[in-house]
Amino acid sequence: MNNNNTAAAVNAVSTTMSEYHIGHTLYTVTTVFNHASKESLSDILKRLIIRECEDFLGESGQEHEKQAV
Repeated sequence: MNNNNTAAAVNAVSTTMSEYHIGHTLYTVTTVFNHASKESLSDILKRLIIRECEDFLGESGQEHEKQAV
């Protein structure tokens, strides 16, 4: 493996680590951000919201109405 490519890949990704105490549990959250990504945060959130809505309503958006009848 070429070390120059590995170094470039490491530099393109930044990480942040946070710790949260909820009750008696400690949660460690690692956030990873790839600077080489072609999608903006808005694009990613929009895609995730649309995917969740499609899962909830079905692909056509009609499945939920059929269940209510």
